[in-house]
Amino acid sequence: MTKPVDAPATRTRQLRAARIPVLAVALTAGPALLLGGCSNGGAALAQAACVHIYASIHLYTEAEHATSTAAVRAKVGRATSELDQALQLAAQANSANPAFNPLMTTLQEAGRTSESNLIAALRAQCEAAHNPTSQSPVPGPTTAGTAPAGAGSSG
Repeated sequence: MTKPVDAPATRTRQLRAARIPVLAVALTAGPALLLGGCSNGGAALAQAACVHIYASIHLYTEAEHATSTAAVRAKVGRATSELDQALQLAAQANSANPAFNPLMTTLQEAGRTSESNLIAALRAQCEAAHNPTSQSPVPGPTTAGTAPAGAGSSG
């Protein structure tokens, strides 16, 4: 039995027709998913960072009460790892919403100072991430009418 002469052309038309619904779904669902993921403005990322922060604080507190040097090192190492994971999420939250810059900046200090020096600030910033207010902690741009006295040039 022989194939019809226009079989390749028919196959090409069928493939093109099959692509149209797939393309339509991709063009419709893609932007909706993208916008849906950005709608929380970084709050979900900041809250996810805080899960790691609270785990780190718990581990650090356990390390303070550990009875062996090995246990202290292990718990501090795990606490540091939790802060590293939190920093990655906080950086993403900051990219989505600059209001989370203080959280990211405090986490960056973990490499320069003891976690005990950061715990109070981290707790306060996580509390703010879980209970956002209508006021943004990030000030708007300064305009000529709102510049502090003495900030302008003496010309």
